[in-house]
Amino acid sequence: MTPGSASPQGASEAQYDIVVRGGTVVDGTGSAARPADVAIVGDRIVAVGTVEGRGAREIDARGMLVTPGFVDMHTHYDGQVTWDPWFTPSGWHGCTTVVMGNCGVGFAPCRAEDRDWLINVMEGVEDIPGAALAEGIRWD
Repeated sequence: MTPGSASPQGASEAQYDIVVRGGTVVDGTGSAARPADVAIVGDRIVAVGTVEGRGAREIDARGMLVTPGFVDMHTHYDGQVTWDPWFTPSGWHGCTTVVMGNCGVGFAPCRAEDRDWLINVMEGVEDIPGAALAEGIRWD
């Protein structure tokens, strides 16, 4: 395997769904970074350290960091959430959780008669084109 590659293993041999091998684990606890394997079953990490068993999928993480998902604490997705529910730019950077609406202005709740006013505010405050907001936001 080359770093970052993944290769399937025989399902009958697998003890884990996924094993991430040989990465540098930074776990967010303040502990020093350390080389380790990470074993996953379903949506749970079940082992960190030297993992002897095989995974149905093996990921070679040598030379890479293995971290928990990051939290993007200050976003401007108030409009974008309606057309990009995956918050794509944050995901590119390893964020698995985003906080939005923390600037004191957002799109919900909004009365129908206030939509144009709110679009105008967001166009000025957030520099989001009004036409994009008018076309992209689902108000229902």
